[in-house]
Amino acid sequence: MSRHRNFANYDYEEDLLSDEEADFYGKSCEDAPLTPGASQYLYNRNAPFPPARASNSVDDFIVEEEANEYGEDEELFQMNDVAPKPKFELGESSEMKKPPKPEEKPQDLPPPPVIPAVQQLRISEQTPVQQRTSKSPSRMTPNLSFQKLSAIEMAVASTPMFKRRERPKVGKDSVNLVIVGHVDAGKSTLMGHLLCQLGYVDVKTLNKYKQEASRLGKASFFYAWILDMTEEERNRGVTMDIARAYFETEKKRFNVLDAPGHKDFIPNMITGASQSDAALLVVNATPGEFETGFDRGGQTREHALLLRSLGVVHLIVAVNKLDTVEWSKNRFDEVEAILRTFLQKQAGFSKITFVPVSGLSGDNLTKKPKDGHLLTAWYNGPTLIEALESLPPPERTEDLPLRIVVNDVLKLTTNMISLSCKIEAGHVEAGDKVFLMPRADAATVKGVCVDDSSASGPPTTANASEVCFSGEQVLISLSGTFEADSIGPGVVICRGGPDCLVPCKKFDARVVVFDILMPIIKGTKAELFAHSMCVPCTISLLKYTLNRSNGEILKEKPRHLIKNSSAVIQITTESLANLEAYSKCKALGRITLRAAGQTIAAGIIDEVYP
Repeated sequence: MSRHRNFANYDYEEDLLSDEEADFYGKSCEDAPLTPGASQYLYNRNAPFPPARASNSVDDFIVEEEANEYGEDEELFQMNDVAPKPKFELGESSEMKKPPKPEEKPQDLPPPPVIPAVQQLRISEQTPVQQRTSKSPSRMTPNLSFQKLSAIEMAVASTPMFKRRERPKVGKDSVNLVIVGHVDAGKSTLMGHLLCQLGYVDVKTLNKYKQEASRLGKASFFYAWILDMTEEERNRGVTMDIARAYFETEKKRFNVLDAPGHKDFIPNMITGASQSDAALLVVNATPGEFETGFDRGGQTREHALLLRSLGVVHLIVAVNKLDTVEWSKNRFDEVEAILRTFLQKQAGFSKITFVPVSGLSGDNLTKKPKDGHLLTAWYNGPTLIEALESLPPPERTEDLPLRIVVNDVLKLTTNMISLSCKIEAGHVEAGDKVFLMPRADAATVKGVCVDDSSASGPPTTANASEVCFSGEQVLISLSGTFEADSIGPGVVICRGGPDCLVPCKKFDARVVVFDILMPIIKGTKAELFAHSMCVPCTISLLKYTLNRSNGEILKEKPRHLIKNSSAVIQITTESLANLEAYSKCKALGRITLRAAGQTIAAGIIDEVYP
């Protein structure tokens, strides 16, 4: 095998000198044969220096740059930590200076073109177009300042198009009536029985409610189920949200807003009271129940104060459940004396009507009791429906700029929305161009009608087109481009132009402090309620305190506000709020402040800061 070869007698020299390898490995790199074409590029150190290269300069092989003249820019060389300005021109050789060619002198070059400054020109989200020559007033005039406008500014700059309308002289007056009172005072039962006696609930529906209530062990609640339509309200036996109903009498039309009485649902009560023209305060005449609702922590006192602070001046008090005390005149007089003193001296109501009733039995609701009834022995006053008809007609403001407050969203798509609203000022009809504040979303009114739905079920859209005026609860359908979470309670519909509503985040308000435990100081956090809107806010400044009797300034920049005091304060909201000065729109100029589940103050807006 190969590994057993005899290497001791191997002739290495003979092997190396064999073949062509002896010639290759015996030569150096200089003696190795090269291709004739490549040898000319190799450097030979032994060759003499070519005489032709001796006269050549490095400048012959370097492309000379054009000389740059910096003029009088001496500051380029005035630096503290570098050498002084050199003696030669930049870009020239230190050994040889060649004169520039005449045609290449910098001063002979044409001056660089001047590029004008370009400003971004936008007046809307679309590409600006040339103004047309049409004189149609429905066209929006472009802003000649070519500035980018916000949606609110575009709404203010637009030209409103609508027809002036007058309210018809014929027809019944419309009254928005809110029902308030302490929890378990019998508000829903009373109004449900009243609707039954007026014929707004059929017998079949009433029998159905009786059977369902008896099955759940709440046989006495079947009248309340006419208004309390949700399963949770029926199971708990309390009203949780605003229940709406409608009925007519010989003289008036009533839009009923049944407000919850539990303290946890005070915000919903404020929403209902802010839409009302008059109020029905229901109290429980049962011994112990009336005192519980009226004492500190009860809702009778707080509801009355909220009603007055929200602008309600007409009040009727229904002393309910008087049948539980055998229609006692002494008990009725006791309740009336306590409430009348409080309502007139503290709440500020001037004219109050007290009516003894029984919501469960239906006595003295629409008809006087028959002869021999215990009530007829000492009471000869009006029934509840007669007292409601005696309410004076509310003051309307259809000649003011349009203000429609959204209460609820009934149906929403990407290009159509149906809303339940109240017209606080002005009038509206199909075809009107409107804006939804505070986002200033443009929309067109497709249909509007008065919301005269009964308690049988809520409507979903406007089923007619008519002219609706201030003070009316309406259903309105709008077309446009809408986002799902951008529209809800608190949105205000208005027209564009100079009468457009401009939302604000800061305003001055004249407030009355309620019976609070902790004083109000600068920086106090609270919840701001106005019409159907609720936004977080901060009391940013205490300007001065006032004398409640004559309005004189008592102290400027007080450190705190105590209970039952009056003051002018500055409030800042966390987001844009649909508010106006009370002098421009009363409905949008009344506010209520709540903190830690307690109403701390209420008042009116003096000035807004857009």
